[in-house]
Amino acid sequence: MIVERLWQLSCKLHRQGMRRSARLIKAINFVVFHCVLPPEAVLGRGVTLGHFGLGIVVHANTTLGDHVHLWHHVTLAVTAAVGSPARLTIEQNVVIGAGTVVVTPRDTSLRIGAFSVIGANSVVTHDVPSNVVVMGAPARVIREIPPRLGR
Repeated sequence: MIVERLWQLSCKLHRQGMRRSARLIKAINFVVFHCVLPPEAVLGRGVTLGHFGLGIVVHANTTLGDHVHLWHHVTLAVTAAVGSPARLTIEQNVVIGAGTVVVTPRDTSLRIGAFSVIGANSVVTHDVPSNVVVMGAPARVIREIPPRLGR
């Protein structure tokens, strides 16, 4: 999809020191797709955004692992200044449902474990272990996902 490619390009330009170009691409994504996708974020391979990334807001101190999928109107927030050590880390193969808010405690990091699923309209304020389904406000573990062979 175009929105993911533009975000990847803006992150690459930012890493190469071409910050104005990165910000321009961020602005294009905002105007066209109504999403806030910072070039300072760290993206893994195969990150996808459902419904053209409509309404997705991501804090700059966010790391997304390989094959993370964010549905529309997801907010990934870090309650710390850009560039601070506090980070939101989402490991590989995580799916975050539409309307979900993930917010770190003030000046603290938060981790979403690999192969986890966060249900739509959930509010996540604490670490999520790997291989689980969480949902609700506040989010809680609903069930475990058995690990598959070959992961």
